[in-house]
Amino acid sequence: MSEITAIYDALEALTVKTTKNITPTVYNLDTLPKSMSTAKLPCRLLLPVGNNPGEGRDASFIAIGTHMTITWQISDLMLWQASGQGIGLPEFSVELVDYCGKYLDKMRTFRRPSTNSTLERVNMTPGIYEWPTASGNYYSGVLCQLEIKEVASG
Repeated sequence: MSEITAIYDALEALTVKTTKNITPTVYNLDTLPKSMSTAKLPCRLLLPVGNNPGEGRDASFIAIGTHMTITWQISDLMLWQASGQGIGLPEFSVELVDYCGKYLDKMRTFRRPSTNSTLERVNMTPGIYEWPTASGNYYSGVLCQLEIKEVASG
């Protein structure tokens, strides 16, 4: 049986503090907001769909039987502030780069998100992101993409 929802729950429980000692609120699959407001920022969105989908890749059987391995790609999008807010790049650039370092530090302890899974790879990209897709609303933030290998059995 797949542990993909347990993997999302473990990622939700991960606390990443910013340079200013702020912990972004995490929105998991069942709590994702339909829209974004500055009152919700900073936040992390664990995204299953959109331009940065969570997806299962390379599912394959292990020998004969029902055991399989699958590599999940999970997108964890941290939104820091609305793009039209503040003084721009000089205001948030240090925060975003430092967030990448702090996220990486957390990933070092996230090696095994569930009983039958392991973190294989992580990619962090600071930038300006539209959310929700096609809304015309842009935010400075960091897109963190994780590849997690799971062994599904049972």
